[in-house]
Amino acid sequence: MTREHAPFFVVGVDRSGTTMLRLVLDRGDVAIPPESMFLADLDGVRRNGDLSDPAAAAAFVRRVWEHPRVRLWGVGGDPPRVPAGLSHADAYRFAVEAPFLAYARAQGKERWADKTPRYLASIDELAAVWPAARFVVLVRDGRDVALSLLRVTFGPNNVWAAARAWSRGVRLGLEAERRHPGRVLTARYEDVVAAPETEVERICRFLDLSYDREMLAIERADRGKILTDQAGWFTNMWTGINTSAVGKWKTEMSPHDRAVFAALAGPELEGMGYELTPPARPSRLAEAAYRAHDAGLRAANFVRLRLVAERGREVRYVLRRKLDRARRPAARGRA
Repeated sequence: MTREHAPFFVVGVDRSGTTMLRLVLDRGDVAIPPESMFLADLDGVRRNGDLSDPAAAAAFVRRVWEHPRVRLWGVGGDPPRVPAGLSHADAYRFAVEAPFLAYARAQGKERWADKTPRYLASIDELAAVWPAARFVVLVRDGRDVALSLLRVTFGPNNVWAAARAWSRGVRLGLEAERRHPGRVLTARYEDVVAAPETEVERICRFLDLSYDREMLAIERADRGKILTDQAGWFTNMWTGINTSAVGKWKTEMSPHDRAVFAALAGPELEGMGYELTPPARPSRLAEAAYRAHDAGLRAANFVRLRLVAERGREVRYVLRRKLDRARRPAARGRA
């Protein structure tokens, strides 16, 4: 696959500005659908399946096509026929690319990309599927991330859990950058919103995208790009790119929560160039209380989000993701 036809992926800890960057880049010559998730849900097929068998390949491409996330993209119709004679690896790539290509064609574009924050933990997997793919890791001050996460029904539910998830996410991005030199670019949300022309043009150069200043006008983007049941998470998006959400932690986060966050994520804050505040490590008893609080709210939010708001459309996949994380010690503590 040539570099100009390779996809790219925008990743990062949730609430780090990845949706903003998706809308910016989607206004250029690439189509970026809503979050896919199925690349993580179905990646076991790449490692353990045998899609060189035509019947297995045909069944798999239909399975991809019928994934609940793909159905939300509105591509419609039947999945494409898998070409004969493909190897397992090529058949897998063909199948998982199919809905992205269909979405791009519907948008009148040839090139596709993906914005799914969770793939921050899957860069190695995606790099194996697309050897020429590139990755943009967007990082935002973890304390502002924590404040934003506490307002939604997914992810960590207190500052202790948010600090653990954010610090791990920063480490994942930096490790991926070391393992894949030249293929991973780290950008800070604060730099993008403070100097959008400079930063977005830099990102576009890295991704081999044409840059146009009009890309920055996300307030004029099609609001249908945001899924209806997620619109409430992005109410500030339509005021355009601005710095109003930068540094909110200085006025909205209590000194106690700042100290807890700094104690758990101080090295990552410093490494990414963020202001440090005095740390205060919580006691073991306090950490146990934070853990129990987070677990309790995650269970309640699961019902609110997955069963009520989403009407159960993705429950079996979500449960499988949770089980997979529980089986992987390195994944513990992530949102």
